[in-house]
Amino acid sequence: MAEAPIAVVIGGTSGIGRAIALRFAEDGYQMVVAGRDAERGKETAGACEREGAPRALFVQTDVGDPSSVEALARTVGDDLGTPRVVVNCAGILQSGKHVLDQDLDEDEKMWRINYRGTLLGCQVFGRLMSAAGRGAILNVGSLASFAPLSLPAYTPGKHAVLALTQMLAAELGPRGVRVNAVAPGYTLSDGLKAKIAKGERNPEAIQATTALRRFVEPRDVAEAVLFLCSDRAASITGVTLPVDAGWLVQAPYAQYLQGNPIRQTRAI
Repeated sequence: MAEAPIAVVIGGTSGIGRAIALRFAEDGYQMVVAGRDAERGKETAGACEREGAPRALFVQTDVGDPSSVEALARTVGDDLGTPRVVVNCAGILQSGKHVLDQDLDEDEKMWRINYRGTLLGCQVFGRLMSAAGRGAILNVGSLASFAPLSLPAYTPGKHAVLALTQMLAAELGPRGVRVNAVAPGYTLSDGLKAKIAKGERNPEAIQATTALRRFVEPRDVAEAVLFLCSDRAASITGVTLPVDAGWLVQAPYAQYLQGNPIRQTRAI
């Protein structure tokens, strides 16, 4: 009997990353959960085994430290083998502000974690997968990969993740490795739930900005990731797939309607 494939989820200790890890576990993958928080990481690894993973382990990893990401790749390669799937989900958020007010220390930290952390994951595991001649890398972008959101350190970094995904798809495709990304919309994670509970976010107003008038669930993102990393997507590489309940189409459509309302005409 063939050994179960290996999936590595970097940033898999909570939120979307945790949902992705659990979804791959349901499909019988051996799981590696990587992140900074050991308590949450070990809990997620245990949950993966309960969901069906034949083996799951947590490896403490800081994507802001290149040596930590390299150590993760060595641990996975030595203990389990070359992974079939690697998901780069680690990232941090920022509050809205103007470009002219962007603090440079915050800017450096956002790029170090969100962009360079993703780059490092792609590099160290891309080498392993290229040598094996197979694999799928999945990066987590954002609506900010497509739209100029007022997050002057976060938005450019997520634009860069989209470009990185496209470049790697071209470079690694001849070696049998596919590279794609997802761009989640307003996702009903624990963090967003907490902000709603505190009155810091208006759930009705957020849902009104989407075509489907709903939040994205972490599981929705996980299902898209599973598809893009599976053989069902064997001919798909270099794409960044929005999982946004239609936010990217609703926003310009609604804005256009404000100045150009549709007037009902009588049928002839």
